[in-house]
Amino acid sequence: MLPYVMPEWVDQAGKNYTANPDNAQKTFRGMNIFLTFRVLADPKFGLHNDIYFAMHLENGVLQPDSTLVSKADALAKSDFVVSATPDVWKGVIKKQKGFISAFMTAKIKLDKGNPTRMVSLASKSSAVVEAFNNIDTEWPDEMSPQRLHDYESRLAEVRQKLGV
Repeated sequence: MLPYVMPEWVDQAGKNYTANPDNAQKTFRGMNIFLTFRVLADPKFGLHNDIYFAMHLENGVLQPDSTLVSKADALAKSDFVVSATPDVWKGVIKKQKGFISAFMTAKIKLDKGNPTRMVSLASKSSAVVEAFNNIDTEWPDEMSPQRLHDYESRLAEVRQKLGV
């Protein structure tokens, strides 16, 4: 299991995206986009500050800077920044909630980007969700108290090391 929003979790989502040739050759063919996901702080998820991770595509191909990013980089580089609570993201990733319905009901908010273009891209969201859904995720809200403490400590180290 990979712990939620750790670098290896984001890396695995990228591997999952790349493993499906339809993503680059059909669904996102010709698309250049820098999309950042903002996970809002929630102590029950071990997140005491918001965390950002990016999905950067050039001609549909995932780029190496698809990783955890700082807020400043997210705002400077991203075409879109979408934000939600960890509970909402978890529901979307586990396919208990649809991305489009969560977006249309403002459970997922657009922090940066053109709303009309975002709505037109929403139809492609299932390919992105699938990349995250196919990760055997260790969710912080399901961790034992000791494991959550260890997760929080490691996340703090990761944030410091990466400057995120």
